[in-house]
Amino acid sequence: MLTIGQMARSQGVSTKTLRHYDSIGLFSPTLNGQNNGYRYYRPEQIVMLGRIVWLKQLGMALDEIKTLAADGGLDSVEKMHAVLQNHAVQLEADINRRQKTLGHLHRYLAQPERKMPDLQKPERVFFAAQRIIGMCWYPEDEGSIPQMWDRFEAREHEIERLEEPVGTFGICQPLADGQWRYIAGLPVGADAAIPDGLTAMEIPGRYYAKVEHHGEVTTLPETFRAAYSEWLPSAGMQPDEGIEFEYSGARFLGPMHPESVTEIYIPLK
Repeated sequence: MLTIGQMARSQGVSTKTLRHYDSIGLFSPTLNGQNNGYRYYRPEQIVMLGRIVWLKQLGMALDEIKTLAADGGLDSVEKMHAVLQNHAVQLEADINRRQKTLGHLHRYLAQPERKMPDLQKPERVFFAAQRIIGMCWYPEDEGSIPQMWDRFEAREHEIERLEEPVGTFGICQPLADGQWRYIAGLPVGADAAIPDGLTAMEIPGRYYAKVEHHGEVTTLPETFRAAYSEWLPSAGMQPDEGIEFEYSGARFLGPMHPESVTEIYIPLK
């Protein structure tokens, strides 16, 4: 029989690790001394512990290893192979997610330092109801809102848009289940047909706080945050739950143009 220290040294783990494995029912000693409480292991258990340590090094969770062991998988080449194939797929998906996150981080670090927009006084305006036909993006969708705009621009010619207003709308619409969707769209009349794959919705006629975003659209979130956290409270305005939208009209010179102006409309109580 092997002591807990000898078993631990055989696979390069600590005795604390072996006690933990025992406590969760993953790897238990063959015998516990009645008088001294010592743990004793059979020599053939070295192979089983080695497989557990190896799977742990491959990134498998202890719960997964325990499930595999309970199913006899640690002694079955076929079961071990199937589990490792599934684990490889999960690892690849995790690596892809982390690479995407790393790409976002690198792009953020490469940008010049951003400052909060200069203080603005919001303008209380009434915006008349307007029907919109456009393309939807949901937070769980693949890709980003800018990528969706690229796809939408390629289909703008399919929409029978109004001559006025001349610009485009980016609309954030709260949904009944607490979720939200973003719509890139064009203003249309009541009878305009809806092309396949696009959707129609209406911006409600009501009072809004109107502010302006100056510069690249990549910094739009900073303007929204400043409007909600500083500009509206300073003006004594209270935002309401409802559709908020961006309007890119005649002063919009392009998404990355430093002198572009985008109008932002926030619903008011």
